[in-house]
Order: sequence, then C-alpha cells, then structure tokens
Amino acid sequence: MASSSFPLPSEIIFEILTRTSLKTLDTCKAVNKELHNLTFESNFMPQFCGRSQNISGYFVQTISRTKHVAEFVSMDGCSGNSKAPFHLPIDDKVKPRDNFSNDDFDMKIVASTKQGILCCVRRTKNEYRYHVCKPSTKQWMKLPNPRMRYSTVKVALIVLRSNPLHFKIIRLSSPQTLFHHYRKLGLDYLCCEIFDSEAWEWRRGKDLLVPEELYFDMSTPAVNASGLVYVKLRDDLVMALNYNGDEAFPRFSLPKPAFEYEDYRYNQLMEYNGKLGFTCLSPKGMKLWVFENGRQVWELKKEVDIETVYGMTKFPTPVGFYNADIALMKDYYQVIFYKLQDKSFNVVKLDKCPTVQEIFPFRSDLEPIDLRMRGAANVVSSTKYLYRPFWISLVIVFIFLFSILFFHA
Repeated sequence: MASSSFPLPSEIIFEILTRTSLKTLDTCKAVNKELHNLTFESNFMPQFCGRSQNISGYFVQTISRTKHVAEFVSMDGCSGNSKAPFHLPIDDKVKPRDNFSNDDFDMKIVASTKQGILCCVRRTKNEYRYHVCKPSTKQWMKLPNPRMRYSTVKVALIVLRSNPLHFKIIRLSSPQTLFHHYRKLGLDYLCCEIFDSEAWEWRRGKDLLVPEELYFDMSTPAVNASGLVYVKLRDDLVMALNYNGDEAFPRFSLPKPAFEYEDYRYNQLMEYNGKLGFTCLSPKGMKLWVFENGRQVWELKKEVDIETVYGMTKFPTPVGFYNADIALMKDYYQVIFYKLQDKSFNVVKLDKCPTVQEIFPFRSDLEPIDLRMRGAANVVSSTKYLYRPFWISLVIVFIFLFSILFFHA
C-alpha cells in the first residue's frame, strides 16, 4: 500500500480495522479501493473475528431423515472465540399439538446475509411459516407469510440498514397455472413478492417471464453482490434483480470459454470481493471470472492449480470465496478451505450433516438486535387481505355460480 492516500502506514490501518465493529468495517470498505482490498487479505478475517468477537463462515444444510439439518463451519479463529455452537432458534413457547410432537418441527434456511441475519421457513406438519432470525444471539421473529400455495423457486434476503434494522426479502415462486395466457405464448412466469420490514408486509412485484425451457437452477442460492441479486438459470443465463424485484438489465450469459470444459457442470455463481463471481473446474484446475456491471462483461480473474485437493477427493466443487485468496470447496461429505497462495487446504468434517447440499455464506457479531423496527411494531400486515386462503376463493366462486343458476331458474 505504498501509494496509499492515508497518512498512516498500512500495518497500523490493518490493526485498527481488526478492532472495529462489523458495521464500522463495512463502512470503511466503502471509503476507497485500498481499504476494501485490505479487508479481503488472507490473514485479516481471522484476526478481526478473534479481536472483535465476530463470526465469519458458512451454514451447510442438507436433508436427513426428511428434516433439514444445518451446521456452521468456519476457518480457524473465525468463530468469535465462542465455544457455544451456532444453531437455528427453536420456538420454545409454541407447544406441540396433541397429534404430533417436537420431532415434527422442521426449520429450513432459504437465504442468508453477511449482516448476521437468516431467512428461514419453519414447517409444522403441513403448515409453513416464514421467520427471520439472528442465530448467533438465538433471536428470531415470525413474519407474515407470502403466497404459500405457490411453489418457492428462489429467496433472497437483503439488509439495507443495520441500526435500526431494515431488510427486504425477495421471493420468486411458480403459480403452476396450466391455462395461463403466458403458456399459450410458450412462456412461463414467476410470481415476485417483496417483504419490506419497514411496512412489515409482502407486496406483489412484477411477474418475471421465463421461457419454459429456461428455468432456474434450483441447487444454487441467490447471490447478493454489487447492490443486486443474481440468480442462475439452467440454460447458463444469469438474471439480475434490484431490491424491488425488477430486472436491472437484460439477462446475460456465463463465460463462454467455460462451456468447453469437460467438468463444466461443477460451476457456481458466488460473491467475490463484493462483486459477482463465477467459478468452474478447468483442465488446469479452477478458473474464476468476475462480472463488471458497468461494462456488463466477464473478466478472467485467476486460474489456480488444485491438484493437491484431487489427492484428497475426486469431486471437488468450488462454491465460494472466503476472501481473495481462500476458496471454499465441497464434495459429498465435507467442505474444504483451499489457500490459493501455497496450495494448502483445511478439511472440515461435518458433525450433523451427513452430506453437503446447500451452502449459505454468513457473517455476524454477537450483539442482540431488534429484529422488528419500532415504527413497524404496530403495523398490521395486509397480507391476509392481498392473499386470501384458497378455500375462500372456492366459496366465492360457488356462491357466484349458485346465484346464476338461481336467477335463471
């Protein structure tokens, strides 16, 4: 950092940043490129987490015996010096009904943030309820439900402000309507719903048209980067949504050279240094591209050898970047932190998850938070008026038909 515009040496700035709060760190990252890059150095996050009692890692999720199981994993020294395990909260105040027990409760992570918040869906028998929670402090809160009769395709959670907390949830769902007019045009459509914590209610966004053969890749979560939400389609196209659920610009393709690789199927969209990244296996190891929003082009960032990883597993799949020089990989039963500089790696054995299916990046402090804004405390959600239960619609239709028959009799 010889060309730094700061009067202090980079070593002192490094020491100061590792002792700040999570909120202050994110503010400093937005000051200029030098501070931003400094926070992504390999040795920054372990020191930051150790000194400031913060957490940085990933939630690994899978299904075991028909229930979702989540487990938190991180690099050494990045668990905030806390010996307590991090787990999803359980509603102890809710007593099970007579016909089922606590074993019938299931909590599934559907979206995560790097501001300590998760969006989860809790299942009780055939009932579902959306929650927002902060697992590091075991806080949670119920949310109004969107159109739960629609099948969920993607969910994204965005924190717009930490204090007081202001967040949005974008949910894309499939109505599965066989006779909709879009189907006659050879198109499918997705229902877009946005939950705003300030209003404490869901609102309907614009429908997103998707050709029937171009559906979503269900195995990868949505990616928050560069102020947008990115989701990957199965035809190797990417959709970019703003925080109101509208498409920010036309859909674009993944890097074309990657299509030629034999192991192209092992690929992933991810956040890399605040931008949208894409990784895939190449003949020489692993390639990383970064998407530049301004020019809307992919730039090849690096290609690294991962031969040492192949000595441990035959199926390494890149799924994220912990920082600029540490990649996260997975196989069927474990996750691997791979250091690009010296080609060393740390294998994390899972205690709760028998396999690895979904991975959600997560970062948090240990400070309690007010999950519901004071201004929204007395807001009554209009969700129940916007989304009437299905049986009410049937009753209305029945009354309408009965009245027609009665007056024509």
